[in-house]
Amino acid sequence: MSNSENVLETGEPAPEFELEDYKGQNVALSDLDNYDGVLVIFMCNHCPYVQAEVPEIKKLNDEFSSIAIVGINSNAETHPMDSEEKMPEFIEEKGLESAHFYYLSDPDQEVAKKFGAECTPDPFLLDMRHRLFYHSKLNDKAGPDDEVEKRYMADAIEKMLKRKEPPEEREDPVGCSIKWKE
Repeated sequence: MSNSENVLETGEPAPEFELEDYKGQNVALSDLDNYDGVLVIFMCNHCPYVQAEVPEIKKLNDEFSSIAIVGINSNAETHPMDSEEKMPEFIEEKGLESAHFYYLSDPDQEVAKKFGAECTPDPFLLDMRHRLFYHSKLNDKAGPDDEVEKRYMADAIEKMLKRKEPPEEREDPVGCSIKWKE
C-alpha cells in the first residue's frame, strides 16, 4: 500500500489529530500551539533506520527546545515489537523522555494515511500554524551505519525559525515501510 497520492504538500495545513501517548495521555496537534513548530516523525521501535536516527532525534530535541517533536507509531497493532506496551520501554532505553518529545500511537493508521507517510522514519516539519514547512529525510544518511554530513531537518528548522523559505534541497525519506493493516 502506498500513500504517495496523499502526501501533504508544502504550505498545506496538517491534519488535526488526537492520539494516546506512551503514558496513556491524549495529545492533540492543537495542544502543541505554544511551540514555534512541530516536527512529526512517523517512527516505530523495531526499525533499524529509526534506531540509527535516535541520536539525531535527540540532538534536534536538545538544540530546538521551542519545537515539539512528535513521534507517531503507526505500527503499534501490526508489528509485535512496536506494540503500545513496548513504547515506554523504547523511550526509556533510548533516552528520549523530554518535556517536548511526544511518542504517540496511531493504532488505526489514520494519521499516517492523512499525512501520506510511507516509511519509518518519515519526518514532516510543521510551522507554528501547523502548515507543512518541510518534508525530507532528517539527514543525508543512506543507511543505518553511515556518518552524517548534511543535517537537512536541522537546517530547515533554523530557516523556519528565522522566517525564511524552506530549503530547496530535499531527499525522500528512507526506512522500513509502515506495516499497513490489510
